[in-house]
Amino acid sequence: MHDGGEAPRGRRNGAPEEGERGLRGLVGSGSSQVSVTAAMRARDAARPTDEDLAAAAERVVIVRRNWTPRDELPRR
Repeated sequence: MHDGGEAPRGRRNGAPEEGERGLRGLVGSGSSQVSVTAAMRARDAARPTDEDLAAAAERVVIVRRNWTPRDELPRR
């Protein structure tokens, strides 16, 4: 909780109306730029292929900070 002194870091001091105006620009009413069918096709085209998933499984390294495996789990 903030005690009312100096503004917390990372917050902007602009008027709330400015933020609301920006939000309205993103989620405002009115028709979308693309049709539902076109959006669904774009979603399907952007899905990763099996080859993409296999390559990612080989390359991606997951780092869990401050985690140690339990004794009953096999270590690599």
